[in-house]
Amino acid sequence: MWKIHGRVWSNKLRKLIIKYRNICHDWQFNDEQIFALEEYYHANVRLLNCLNSDCYVSREVRQEIKDTLLLPIAEIEKPNTASL
Repeated sequence: MWKIHGRVWSNKLRKLIIKYRNICHDWQFNDEQIFALEEYYHANVRLLNCLNSDCYVSREVRQEIKDTLLLPIAEIEKPNTASL
């Protein structure tokens, strides 16, 4: 059954994942964009290494950085309604 319908099922599953989870897109990045993404990744790794070391940052600031580290800018800049 899988050999007959496997490709169709896989394509349907992929479309559902894209639609409902917003993942599995076929990104076509150019070399400059790949380089920028790699730099962004390495900067975040360095920041986490610093936060997890013995650096002096309050627990609140440390947690805020970790909570927002990989969020899009628009999401970070939204007003915090949880504390209202």
